[in-house]
Amino acid sequence: MTYQRKEQIGDCTLYLGDCLDILPTLDLVDAVVTDPPYSDNTHKMAKTNKGSGHGKKLITFASLSDDDFRSIVRSCISVTRGWVVMTCDYRHAALMYDDPAFVRLGAWVKPNPMPQISADRPGQGFETVLCLHAGKVKKKWFRGGGSGVWTVPVVTGALVPTQKPETLIGSFLSDFTEAGETILDPFMGSGTTGAVCVKSGRKFIGIESDPERFEIALSRMKSASVQTDFFIPRPVKPTQEAMDLD
Repeated sequence: MTYQRKEQIGDCTLYLGDCLDILPTLDLVDAVVTDPPYSDNTHKMAKTNKGSGHGKKLITFASLSDDDFRSIVRSCISVTRGWVVMTCDYRHAALMYDDPAFVRLGAWVKPNPMPQISADRPGQGFETVLCLHAGKVKKKWFRGGGSGVWTVPVVTGALVPTQKPETLIGSFLSDFTEAGETILDPFMGSGTTGAVCVKSGRKFIGIESDPERFEIALSRMKSASVQTDFFIPRPVKPTQEAMDLD
């Protein structure tokens, strides 16, 4: 068995285990939307600015080496028909510039970023968004001539460190995917991508290696699946319903 646990909630399948073990066993999905761990340097520099923990290390889960990142990206591309969209370390994104799957580099701009604790340099006001495409179907982008820039505030009161805003993930899903498609997140964390998939009529496969975060994600999936009044609107499209990209 490649996973420690498997849970099915409606159209959501959740795996507890290592994504590199589980990804090769999956059927093709329509897209990957994920937030993998960053480089060791970025993890070391991430400090909290809250209360008694001020200045202490914010991220406790393992970082990814360059080789690990490449392996994960290749595994994601192999199991996907179309887009692989991930917020990632800019150092890792640079590794993919010459890859045949590379399409575009975008940015998540944060109006309320964490202040620079050292105060000796500008704070980091954005995160890199790496856009790749597996090439098994034609590329489609559902925001017409819109740019790959997403301006969304960071989460306040996050369940886990580095938790992504539902608004950001909702924008990724509406910009790159369609309702009814199957979305994979091999670094599920607290389940934000899964929760937004449920709310926007998409199927979801999530993988998480940490049992505590897996339980948080499971709880969020259960809560989302019993509510029927969610609707995440698509952004207004400037000129056309969808743009086919060569």
